[in-house]
Amino acid sequence: MAPKPKRGLCWPTNNHKQDQVFPFTKPGSKVSWLYNWSPNPTPDSKTLEFVPMQWNNAGMDQLQSKVKQVDATRVLGFNEPELPDQSNMPVELAVSNWLQHMEPLRKAGIRCGSPGISSAPQGVAWLQDFLRRIRDGGSDIDFYCFHWYGETLGQFYDYIWSTYHQLGPNKPAWITEFACTNWQIDNPLPRDHVESFARDSVKYLDTLDWVERYAWFGPMRDTGTVGKWARMLDDEGKLTQLGKMYRDA
Repeated sequence: MAPKPKRGLCWPTNNHKQDQVFPFTKPGSKVSWLYNWSPNPTPDSKTLEFVPMQWNNAGMDQLQSKVKQVDATRVLGFNEPELPDQSNMPVELAVSNWLQHMEPLRKAGIRCGSPGISSAPQGVAWLQDFLRRIRDGGSDIDFYCFHWYGETLGQFYDYIWSTYHQLGPNKPAWITEFACTNWQIDNPLPRDHVESFARDSVKYLDTLDWVERYAWFGPMRDTGTVGKWARMLDDEGKLTQLGKMYRDA
């Protein structure tokens, strides 16, 4: 049996109020999985593998039952815990909750991804400290998760290789958020630049043995400060040119 495509969706939890996943799931689609920054499955997405995420430690005592309910085999850890405007978790808090709630999942055979760090300078240091402490506590992660946003392919490739080797190239990695952006809503990167970046980057990621999965940001109508050319759904909820490429190419 051929392996599933690496390509996935980071699908916002409130997307289903106006859009559904089905445009990405036609026969032959390269999209095989989905996460939504929560442990609660996305409606109408049964044709894709749902991967629960524990965004921060709130309600974490319910995680094991929710993972069981959706018959998940993989779980994603906390979202950008090193950033104050994201899950904002000190390493000590993340470690204690990991050992209490995630390690039992690992012992039950569920593969657990690391907290997903941003490409901010403190991200790698935060995760290195976290890994050292959970390993001292008798636990580990099963794959790394990291994010990247920026302008050029060279910057992206340098970041993922550098981060992977700083963390230790003995685990696979998931790139659970990435996109081409300069963060300037009024003067974004040109459309052809963003689309070319998306096309070339996913082609490259598919060749890397150590990259298990990835998810472009984003499969939504409004990608906010990331810029409109990164979006995979237009104002009517139809696939953009980039969205069609991501699904089919």
